Amino acid sequence: MNSRGRILLADDEDTFLQATAELLRREGYVVGTAGDAASALAAVQGGSFDLVVSDLEMPGNEDLALVRQLAAEAGGLPVIILTGFPSTESAIASIELPVAAYLRKPVAWDDLLVRIEGAIARFRAYRSMRRTEEQLEAWRDEFHRATTPNQATKSAAGAQVDAFLALTLRNVMGSLSNLETLSQALSGREVARGTPCQLINCPRGLQLQQAVRETIAVLEETKGSFKSKTLATLRERLELLLDVV
Repeated sequence: MNSRGRILLADDEDTFLQATAELLRREGYVVGTAGDAASALAAVQGGSFDLVVSDLEMPGNEDLALVRQLAAEAGGLPVIILTGFPSTESAIASIELPVAAYLRKPVAWDDLLVRIEGAIARFRAYRSMRRTEEQLEAWRDEFHRATTPNQATKSAAGAQVDAFLALTLRNVMGSLSNLETLSQALSGREVARGTPCQLINCPRGLQLQQAVRETIAVLEETKGSFKSKTLATLRERLELLLDVV
């Protein structure tokens, strides 16, 4: 069974560290522990986490040093700060960093769980959107290269069209799958498969619409070079996809 998320818990109070880690594991999370900022940073660099829950006053975290390093190196990995000594200065400093919550010890357990669940859901959605953007960008570049008419593509058009179509359709389905994951994470509910209009209308899904429109435009521009019924059918299906959105 998949975990609810991977959490790194960092605190120099060993009793609190171990007890909280065990409680989180019972809630279904995979939890790693660290007793200082250096160990926490090494754990993040050597593993994959969805969230860091960190004490504010532990060694090596002076002036939010750990959070600042994570912001620079860990691609937006969120941090929940726990502190027994809250201050206006640290609270204000955390606003400009990827801090999902700033909580005072002793923290209410239910409140901590709600903050953890929300932070992980948002981070997973963010990573899903980033993967989709990167995939669409690579697909767009590859598509333009593959459909630029030249002597080689003209002489072997049939075989290249079939191979290119297979690649294109895999990329389309991969993008829809990533957007489905994003939609589920943001809405907190299941999205029926086979309903691309729902996926394209998810937050920032306009990027997928634009990629589809550009694909249609390239297919139209190059139809004279390839003269492929299969490509013509693909264009019609992509146009239909946009029509139902």
